[in-house]
Amino acid sequence: MRIFMTLLTDSVRLLRARVLFWVTLWISVLAALLYSSIGFDETGYSLAFGLVHFNDQSVVRGSLGAEILYLKDFSDYFVGIWLSWLAVGLAIFSSASIFPDFMSEGSIGIPLSKPVSRLTLFLCKYVGSLLFVVLQVTLFCLIVLVAMRVRIGFWNPSVFWAVPLVTLMYSYIYSVVVLVSVKTRSVLAAVLAGFFVWFLAFGAHYVEEGFYWATRTQELSLFTDSGHHPKTDNGHSSAASSEEDTDWKRWHDYSEIAVAAMPKTSETTQLMDRLMTVKGPQMSGSLVAAQTGQYGDLGEVVKKIKTRHSPFYIIGTSLGFEAVMLALAAWIFCRRDY
Repeated sequence: MRIFMTLLTDSVRLLRARVLFWVTLWISVLAALLYSSIGFDETGYSLAFGLVHFNDQSVVRGSLGAEILYLKDFSDYFVGIWLSWLAVGLAIFSSASIFPDFMSEGSIGIPLSKPVSRLTLFLCKYVGSLLFVVLQVTLFCLIVLVAMRVRIGFWNPSVFWAVPLVTLMYSYIYSVVVLVSVKTRSVLAAVLAGFFVWFLAFGAHYVEEGFYWATRTQELSLFTDSGHHPKTDNGHSSAASSEEDTDWKRWHDYSEIAVAAMPKTSETTQLMDRLMTVKGPQMSGSLVAAQTGQYGDLGEVVKKIKTRHSPFYIIGTSLGFEAVMLALAAWIFCRRDY
């Protein structure tokens, strides 16, 4: 345990010495302040601490709509864009050199001379690298928690689900970066490999989601007459439509098989909508359930798409991918001559 804490402390010192860590940290603070600038009054909502105002009776102060809007903005834009894309991208750039630098001649000699296994060194270094994201997201969520108390009148600690979810999402990609960096000792190759897998997983997710949407059109009241068959232009169901649905289902099954082996980066962060709770006096439940009740059929569509996979499947298969990457990287690290 003492060895682990020592290596963890060294990782914190290393992160603090990196310029990108502080750049990302201050941008996170600015992003959190931007989020806190969204306010509500008796006529609607405002941005930039009141500089821009929109009249909308559905999101006035104290309403369920205001709370849903505030939580949805946090989930979709600040977690879905800033933390899940920009902050993670900067973290990959900053952390890609950790293992090549650690394995360089003159750096690894001292750690290897201590009574600790190479596997322990590898795992401690890997866990320490994840602190880049953990510290960034934790500070961001602390500011958001205070902003929610001020703006909507409730403490909502469920926002801290962003910490493990964004860290998990980052770890999926970082495991690829570690594998390539340990194998090649090339920072550039590691970064390119990580971004390639990331965008491949992102694209595969949305292809699978599109096929899922197409296979479920006959179940959605927005597109069906009685909930059984899609309507044609003259209002009658057709055999051709049923055959088309069968084709879409076949393509969805193929895409589902392909996506199963990939890290679920987008779906992992989208779990925020299912884990973050609406805590106002008008209802209590997940953000997905609140949107379903607030937006009717459209909310039902969103719910069907976002809940089509269980959290166990999303995180379990992604961690399986990460375990394979780390096992290969650890095997190379432990067998290499230094």
